[in-house]
Amino acid sequence: MKRQTLAEALALIALIAFGAQVRIYFQDLPNFAPVAALALFSGYFFRSWMMALCVPLGVMAVSDAFIGAYDWRMMTLVYSMLAMPVALRGPLRKYLNIGQGNVGRATGAVAGLVACSLFTSLAFFFTTNFGSWLWFEMYPHNGTGLMTCYVQALPFFRFTLAGDLAFALGLFGSYGLATQLGWARPHFAHAASL
Repeated sequence: MKRQTLAEALALIALIAFGAQVRIYFQDLPNFAPVAALALFSGYFFRSWMMALCVPLGVMAVSDAFIGAYDWRMMTLVYSMLAMPVALRGPLRKYLNIGQGNVGRATGAVAGLVACSLFTSLAFFFTTNFGSWLWFEMYPHNGTGLMTCYVQALPFFRFTLAGDLAFALGLFGSYGLATQLGWARPHFAHAASL
């Protein structure tokens, strides 16, 4: 097994284990989880789309085995929306370039990461609450019911925003620091797989 392949396999296992443990630990804080941030990071880090997608899907599968399952339609929608940030790998690779000596562009890199994190939080909020309104009888199936559903979900959205942003900044910041200190090599030598 090539050294880079082995490093990616170990990173995959470590990210899934970390994400599942954190999600289980914070299960009492609704939507405060590292899954979307891990999807952003895995999209940036892994050469393979499939390997990158395994991180958020693996975290959800492992942690849901402990936390418990729910309606299959919502599970499908939630898993899909938490895997979606992997698709932001192109912009992240373009603007972050961790380990490439772009310290002067740090403000732009952080702004880009925050924008990607905010986008994933908003997409998750609007899509999953629309599914909840559509498939369940908690709210009337009209415009007023949909608006009520979104308004009632706002308290949960603050946890989504906080979790996505905190974990994204923590993951990317830790990786950036590790590359600057020489503890990790920049893993960005895969621009051809954008």
